[in-house]
Amino acid sequence: MPLVHLYSRPSSYRKEAPQPPLMPRLRLLRLSVTDLCNFRCRYCMPLEGVPKPLHRCVLSFECLTSLVAFLSIQAGINRIRITGGEPLVRPGVEHLIAELSSLPAIQEVSLTTNGSLLSKMAWKLAAAGLSRVNVSLDSLDKERFKEVTRGGDLDRTLAGIKAAQTAGLTPIKLNAVLHRSTWRQEVPRLLDYAADAGFEIRFIELMRTGTERAWCESEFVSVDEVCAGLGVEIVPVKEQNQSPARRTLLNWHGILVNVGWITPRSHPFCKNCERLRMDARGQLRRCLMDPKTFDLPRVLATMNGLAVRQEFQSYIADKFPPQAMDSAFAMNQIGG
Repeated sequence: MPLVHLYSRPSSYRKEAPQPPLMPRLRLLRLSVTDLCNFRCRYCMPLEGVPKPLHRCVLSFECLTSLVAFLSIQAGINRIRITGGEPLVRPGVEHLIAELSSLPAIQEVSLTTNGSLLSKMAWKLAAAGLSRVNVSLDSLDKERFKEVTRGGDLDRTLAGIKAAQTAGLTPIKLNAVLHRSTWRQEVPRLLDYAADAGFEIRFIELMRTGTERAWCESEFVSVDEVCAGLGVEIVPVKEQNQSPARRTLLNWHGILVNVGWITPRSHPFCKNCERLRMDARGQLRRCLMDPKTFDLPRVLATMNGLAVRQEFQSYIADKFPPQAMDSAFAMNQIGG
């Protein structure tokens, strides 16, 4: 079934009259704890990496926890996804996980990682209260993996995935970014792996970000084209959550694989967004593509309670879909 059918409007669709702006419903905070990463994926980070931030600019885990507590009360945030850069390169991240897990309103703390450090840290993270992990895995070919990540070791990432599974950081979800030049080779191999291991896998359309926007444009391939090229049965899951991934079951050589399709460019999902983003300096973003940040530490330090709430709510009320999935910021700076 072509995926485009999953996004078509019902025949009874009517355009509704404009409604007055409301405070958006927010549930998930993507919390970037560092800009740094031990990979240099072309769609995420410049080849030369990024300057190491000044120590005084990066907030302590205690401060980050306090900001999350504020967001859980004022915005209804109840789930945290820890990101980077690569979050596991920041020493002691398990202590932050433990602090966040202890907040009354937080129901889940998960983490997105490249998996390279998971084999050493999986059990420690699970003991701290981490619920599950998403692992970036763009290729199962060692040389291609090394090329995509600019130096990454596929064996270390696969070992990390196995360690996370053993430690109970499940369900594990794999994230793969689609590239026009390689998807015909990579997608079938990744589906083989997901089918064999019983993992959910999500395929993500490439977005224009950072200094590599021209390359991103040349390598873009839509999910519709990939689905049509696979030539297999794809069945939408009836109960969809608010995740950006459109969930399906794909019949892959007789095995049903849970496959999510993340389509920011071909089928934008912004109207259902329940996400907020915060970097390691406490700067909030309403959207991955939002150029305007909200300096939460400064506002909390210089305003009283009522003024803080008004300032924050005014910022959040302007959470609208971006005009284009195009950003001058490198992905590592805004949590991927």
